[in-house]
Amino acid sequence: MIGPILVLLALVLVPGAGAALAFGRPGEVSLAARFGLAFGFGYAVAAGLATVLALAHVLTRAGFIAGLVVVTVLLWGLALRQAGLRAHWTALAEDARSAPYSLGAGLALIVAVAATRPFFTPELTLGIRSAWRYWSDGLEVGAAGHFPAETHQWGIEFPTTVSKAVLNAFEGGVSLLLGPDPLGPMQGILTVTAIGLVAVLFAVGREFGLGVFAPVLPALVLLVPQRAPLPVDIAGVEFYTAENIGRLAAFSALLVGLYALTSPRPRVPVALTGVMIAVAGLTHLVPTVIAVVMLASFGIASALVTHESALRVLGRGAALLGVFAVVYVATLVASGGDLGWQTAGGQAFRGFPANVDPTESFTEGRLVRKHPQVGHFFIQPKRLVGLLGAEIVNRPNRVRFGLLAFAALSLAALGLALRARSLLPAAVVAWGLVTAMLAIGFLFSFRYSTAVPGKFGPGRMYDYVAISVALLVAVVLEGLRLLLVGSRRRGHIAVALAVGALAVVAAIATGPRGRALSKADNGLQLMSQVASVVPCDARMLVNARTAGSWEAITGRLAVTEGHAPYLRPTVINRVVPVIVGANDFFRDPAANRDYLERERIQYVVTVGKNAWIGSKGPRQPREEDAEAVAALPGLRPVLRDPLVSVFAVGAAPAGSAEPHPDRCPL
Repeated sequence: MIGPILVLLALVLVPGAGAALAFGRPGEVSLAARFGLAFGFGYAVAAGLATVLALAHVLTRAGFIAGLVVVTVLLWGLALRQAGLRAHWTALAEDARSAPYSLGAGLALIVAVAATRPFFTPELTLGIRSAWRYWSDGLEVGAAGHFPAETHQWGIEFPTTVSKAVLNAFEGGVSLLLGPDPLGPMQGILTVTAIGLVAVLFAVGREFGLGVFAPVLPALVLLVPQRAPLPVDIAGVEFYTAENIGRLAAFSALLVGLYALTSPRPRVPVALTGVMIAVAGLTHLVPTVIAVVMLASFGIASALVTHESALRVLGRGAALLGVFAVVYVATLVASGGDLGWQTAGGQAFRGFPANVDPTESFTEGRLVRKHPQVGHFFIQPKRLVGLLGAEIVNRPNRVRFGLLAFAALSLAALGLALRARSLLPAAVVAWGLVTAMLAIGFLFSFRYSTAVPGKFGPGRMYDYVAISVALLVAVVLEGLRLLLVGSRRRGHIAVALAVGALAVVAAIATGPRGRALSKADNGLQLMSQVASVVPCDARMLVNARTAGSWEAITGRLAVTEGHAPYLRPTVINRVVPVIVGANDFFRDPAANRDYLERERIQYVVTVGKNAWIGSKGPRQPREEDAEAVAALPGLRPVLRDPLVSVFAVGAAPAGSAEPHPDRCPL
């Protein structure tokens, strides 16, 4: 699937390179930063354009292409008007000559990642659930040409969620360019995201003063083997996920923000940082919060360590947050959708017994009692700290070791950074990030009595402790290099070569291995078989819960498919009975046959255990599901196969002389 990869690289890098050159005069922005920002700005340009067109109800293939051409020409014209290509080339070459071996180590890592990523097959994404919802949301935006007022999920209609409006518009635009079939575009976006993340984090490491050890930051964050005694939750980048795209946007915003806080001409960098944070926040909010915390920590360090004026740093920070607020709120209001954070705003769940946790009931597919609380916290503070320690060493039973290791690493970083004060901002960012993660964990645990928001700290924020660990490791290594090697050229070259070699090994070691994809192939085959016998507008019940894979691959809608409405009480009140009822039906079809009439089911689909269809949940498909459903009166077999069985319910047609389309229009 090299074609989609090349299209996505062109889509992002052609306008992104122009924007990166236009950002600052020659010599004002480093080579590493411009290269990383080519990915971040490129995503922001493509996604931002798609969002504007969708808000104007004119997102079409021709309009998207024409808009990209115009914006790209304008960006390159701005870059060349500011300074000619020769001036830019001279400045970038001078930057490369100033630190050739340090830059070479980072370039070796980026090239290794770029060389291995095309071999990651998008079929792996069929083994997870969440990715498919976002591509389906993007398809709906692309098909409508705007943000639709309502979406059909879980067999019901409810207002569209627009908290990821920029991501959805971007995917809608990509689907107009490459078609609605998901695997090719997913491969292209995944490849661009992986390369861009490495490039941006390397540039951030350079801006933090990590020198020759700047490649350690992306390597320890993204390329750690899953069994290593290090944080691994955001390592790999082998699946198509919304959060990885959000990380690219968020860390690019962080990189721009570093210049906004330190530039002698801050107006443009401050405005761009605010816009980039808004783009990142409307792609995925969690990494955006992380990036903002890191930027704020850097601002504090600049004021304390580098003697930047505290008032000046505070003023720039307030200005960029003001720009962010205007762009973010304006986009949400103009989209006309539902933010989907009612619980976060204080609205309580209704329609459930007081002792039932609706969020965990959704996750488990059955009514679950609330966990008993001791005091005011859903998770006790001591436990919250312990969970962070377990994340640090990737071992749930080594909590004390994890906390002690982090403390020792912090002390070593502090001692070395006090000798080389240029390293202190990176250490402060690492400590500020851990402090913020714990504070957010305490806040959500104190504020909420239901599982999903109550566990938000350890469930979502703690993943990013990898950044703190990587920063402290790089600070210690660079501090030791400065202490032991100093300015000796040969020693510096040797260290750079070692870092580059280890980075390349890490990229290759975490590259694709000859994984058997028979389950993925089975999933695609059975979905095609179902599409051949189930009409486009049918209400279809499947014995595996999915997020959006049926819609993404076939255009059909399953009653057991949709997004996770954890923070939408009015939606979860309607969805949980659908999910619980479906699980009860497949557990005992004869005793729960009334579920089919209640949900107006026309076709029942049972899949086996040997197929990936983008599903996940506590109830997994069983081989005996098909026989149990076949025994019900009033159901007629439409398709019986070792991979999948389809049954028509009641008056639903058991066959058709006209073939059904492989993909239904949305």
